[in-house]
Amino acid sequence: RYYPFPGRIVGHPSILEGSQEDIVASAVELASRKGVAGLDLLAYRSKGDVPALMEAVCHAISKPVIVAGSVDRPEQIETIRKRGAAGFTVGTSALDGRFPAESGDLTSQLKAIFACAQI
Repeated sequence: RYYPFPGRIVGHPSILEGSQEDIVASAVELASRKGVAGLDLLAYRSKGDVPALMEAVCHAISKPVIVAGSVDRPEQIETIRKRGAAGFTVGTSALDGRFPAESGDLTSQLKAIFACAQI
């Protein structure tokens, strides 16, 4: 399934640029396209009010929004859940042992992430 990034994405690692209004407009336009199953929102790689951005994008479209990029703390996962996102991705933060867990190994990190997400 195709989940493009709304907004203007620059650099590596990818950064989300633009105002909340511009990002929401991009999200609405992308979500209206045939073949787009949902959106991949780099909320924590943007400037401004991240929770408000998540909520605005999630409420502006009827397709699922997955929050990606720099998710590395339990409180972020809670914010993602409360703001209406369908899910989130975790990359190197799990490999780097960033979540509070029994140990820094990947299995312990994933268990801690699942517990935060109440999966």
